[in-house]
This record gives sequence, structure tokens and C-alpha cells, in this order.
Amino acid sequence: MEANFRLPLSTQADGQLGELANSELNRAWDENVIDIWKLPGNNTFFSSKKVYKALSQNTEEASPLFSWLWSSSNLGKHKFFFWLLLRDRLSTRNLLRRKNMHLEDYRCVLCSTGSEETSLHLFFGCSFSLGCWNSILINWNLNLPPLDMVLEARGQFGHAIFREIVITGCWVIWTMRNSIIFDNGSCSLSL
Repeated sequence: MEANFRLPLSTQADGQLGELANSELNRAWDENVIDIWKLPGNNTFFSSKKVYKALSQNTEEASPLFSWLWSSSNLGKHKFFFWLLLRDRLSTRNLLRRKNMHLEDYRCVLCSTGSEETSLHLFFGCSFSLGCWNSILINWNLNLPPLDMVLEARGQFGHAIFREIVITGCWVIWTMRNSIIFDNGSCSLSL
């Protein structure tokens, strides 16, 4: 049953899980000591509010790209879609493979290179997508991490409307991809 509901871990979560596993392996356990919930410091009273505060202090700061996204004038569904894209949570064929869903083909339907359909390929590396971006003079540095890639392209484009263009452009690419998949009947999903 657990295998049916397991989601792929992000790179950050995978690293944190590894750190946790290492700390548990190196920990010396004393069977005579009774386990208790205790927060760092002199706190003797446990509460979920204190735990949340302690955990939220150790989080990394979010990319400025996320606040930039939410302040755009795009439709809410387009903003949410782009947020999913930035988090690599769109149901691309690669993500479906990582979720152990069987498809007949995992290749990109927008190009003929035979590349697997990942978010990065579909929106920024695919020949179809590159043609779209080149026609509006937006260039992507695919050697950078995705968030940095968007920040660099924004600086090079130099117009305030960049975010609206990128969010709408990605939405159009996604819509085109879905129309090809669903109109051709090539979407056969087996669980």
C-alpha cells in the first residue's frame, strides 16, 4: 500500500533525509533512558507552536523568484501553474515515471529529439520551446539551476513585463503539449 502513495523526493528533501539517517546511525542510544519530547533550551513544556517556531527558524530563505511570481498580473491559475513548474511538480512524463506510473512513451511530444519529457526540457530545452522563446528574444542558460536561469534571463530581457511573458509562454507551451497528447489519444496511463 505504501508504494502506491510514495512521491519522489526533491533534491533538498533527499539531502535532508540523508543527513537525518547519518545522525541516527551515529547516535549512541541508552536503553535505560526514557524518551521525552523536549525542545532546545530550557523549555520544559511541549507545544506544537514551539516546535513550529523552532523548525521554521532553521529553514532556508526562499528564492526571490517566488515573491516575484506572486506579484505578477497573470491569472491566479497561471501563477499557480508556474509555481508548480518551479517546484518540478507538473505532471510531466518524467514525474509520472518517478511516481511509478507506466506510460507507453516518456519522450517529449513537442520535438523529435527523443529526449525524455522533463520540466526543464519541455519548457526551456525542447526545440519547439526554444523556437517560441527565440521569437520573443528570451534566451535561457541551461547550465544554471532553474531558478537562477529565470533570474538571469529576466536581467538580460530588461523589460518589466518579462514575468507575465514567461508565465504566459510556459502556460501556452503546456497547453500545446496537452492538446497534442490528448487530441492524438496518445495518453495511455496504466497504474
